[in-house]
Amino acid sequence: MCTATRALLAAIAFFWLTAALPPRSIASTPAAIQCCRTVGGAAKCQLKAPRACQQSGGIDMGPGTCSPNPCAATTTTSTTTTSSTTITPPPTTTTTMPTGPCQCGTPDPTRLQFTTAIGSGNCGVAAKSDGTTFRTLACGGLYVGGGTQTFALPVTTPDMGTSIAKVASCASTSLTLAAASSGDTGSLRTCTAAGCLFGAPLPAPNPGATVISSCVINSLAADLTGTADCASGTAALNLPIKGEIFITGDLLTDAAHPGIQPCPLCEAGICHGGPNDGMGCTPGDSAQNTAYPTSHDCPPPPDRDAMKTLSGPASLTTGTMSKTAVNRTGLQANIFCGFCRDINAAGTGCFEGDPNVGCPRNSDCNGAGTPYLCCTGVGTGTCDQPSSKECTSNADCTDGSGTWPDCEQRNPGAFGPAGGGVRTITETGSPAGSLTDGAGHAATLASVFCIPPTFNATEDAGFDLPGPGAVTYPGVVQLLP
Repeated sequence: MCTATRALLAAIAFFWLTAALPPRSIASTPAAIQCCRTVGGAAKCQLKAPRACQQSGGIDMGPGTCSPNPCAATTTTSTTTTSSTTITPPPTTTTTMPTGPCQCGTPDPTRLQFTTAIGSGNCGVAAKSDGTTFRTLACGGLYVGGGTQTFALPVTTPDMGTSIAKVASCASTSLTLAAASSGDTGSLRTCTAAGCLFGAPLPAPNPGATVISSCVINSLAADLTGTADCASGTAALNLPIKGEIFITGDLLTDAAHPGIQPCPLCEAGICHGGPNDGMGCTPGDSAQNTAYPTSHDCPPPPDRDAMKTLSGPASLTTGTMSKTAVNRTGLQANIFCGFCRDINAAGTGCFEGDPNVGCPRNSDCNGAGTPYLCCTGVGTGTCDQPSSKECTSNADCTDGSGTWPDCEQRNPGAFGPAGGGVRTITETGSPAGSLTDGAGHAATLASVFCIPPTFNATEDAGFDLPGPGAVTYPGVVQLLP
């Protein structure tokens, strides 16, 4: 089951869109927004690009003009997202520009902790073009891919996973969050800096094709950033995740272990399956189904590593996140996540960056433009692109002299057989309410995102990638001194 070549896909950029925590709706990012900053004690408005606003310490009030001045009233922060994505925080009471001393309890908080829990009920919906529901999205479920994947959805996310962020600053009820290192938290399993683990091993069983069932080890591809409000419990986090894929099949086939166990189990303090079979362990999650509990004390077999990574959400919010598909003339309908692909050049069907046999590669070039537009001579050219390329239209797909000219998903739609007609994906989180008492409060983080191809043929076919993803994380949030 071993596959070769490692290509780290950093575009999911787990989790999370930095958005504002006081009330107001956040829509897809315009070219210029109303940026509110406190200058000389007064709230000033300037028209800036969203990233420039964030880097200058401003607060994004969304599109509009600075006359009348919007900064004297409610405030909002956001970062760049795709044109088809909207994020809306839940309604709360109106607040003013955050100034003055911290009002988040005594003593001032220094950390924010989030621990995942088991979900119940539905937190979202995948709807068709006519507005009818294709499928509801379970709380605590991970949904991936276009309309033809074979993996059973949802993939159940691990509970009991704790992530701790630093409170970098606190003004009034507004918190700015930053990454905590393993030295800060005492464990690689609870920190939020690049390289820290995110939750226990994630089993992805596939009843339709047991042999490609997988165990995914999630870690952070970049440091956490984000914001929160201790009065309302709203939060928005930026936390790209990368998932290392192990194609394990079913590791335990004895009568005592029915179902499919893609990850080794930690039962009664003992590892079952994998290289640490029979050794002691501490469960990293609860027994949600036959594929749980798992533990980082019980890693998957290293020779099953697919040498590829699966991108997770980059933006999470306690509000609502929605993505609407688009149609591309002459190409697919209902495209949520376009990536540059060869349909109308050499007709290989490959996405840009795919190094596998049958896709454009410099080593296959016989001369200028032969057999691919990216060829410049015998064995030379611009075919060996380093990664996939996300796009919003064919105009973005010009690399390699137009070798991958078509902006497409692998297959249209989302989340399952017959899902080609899905037009809108919506996930809804929930804020924690007041955190000023220092106690734990229930909250849900939500995300809708794009997943690039892994360029592992088995995984890309099984999950139907590239395509959209959606997830909610129910849990408990708490401010710590």
